[in-house]
Amino acid sequence: MKDTELGNSLYKLYHTIIRLEAREIKDNKNCSELTVNELNLIECIRSLTKGNEGPTISSIASALDITRPSTTVAVNKLCAKDIAEKTECESDGRSVRVKLTSKGEKAYSVHHSFQTSLAKSAKQSMSEKDWNALTDSFTKLSDFFDAKAEEM
Repeated sequence: MKDTELGNSLYKLYHTIIRLEAREIKDNKNCSELTVNELNLIECIRSLTKGNEGPTISSIASALDITRPSTTVAVNKLCAKDIAEKTECESDGRSVRVKLTSKGEKAYSVHHSFQTSLAKSAKQSMSEKDWNALTDSFTKLSDFFDAKAEEM
């Protein structure tokens, strides 16, 4: 595969997965009002939550590599939809922490189930050897892109 073909394949794969997830959430009562970007924000909030303490706006912005004002706008939209809630940070009164509501947890569960189901379906279409080679390659590719992102 040529370098440009790999880039095109990754681009196509990403957008196909986004389209599939958009269709999936459209028909699910726990997610029908959400966008794929909002589901990714929900996943980020969930992954940064430690125990009962949600992440700060700054930590979410850093994890997503977007500005704090953009993160605040996106989180406020989730709050308006009763997906997340903001509370003052006990250790720093200037910061707010973001936590998923029970509705947000349900949306996260749908998002996570979709991703798991998609991976299982893909795995069933391949031999174990091909699946292992694919997952090893994706791990290496992900590590490479993470390192590149850190350089920037």
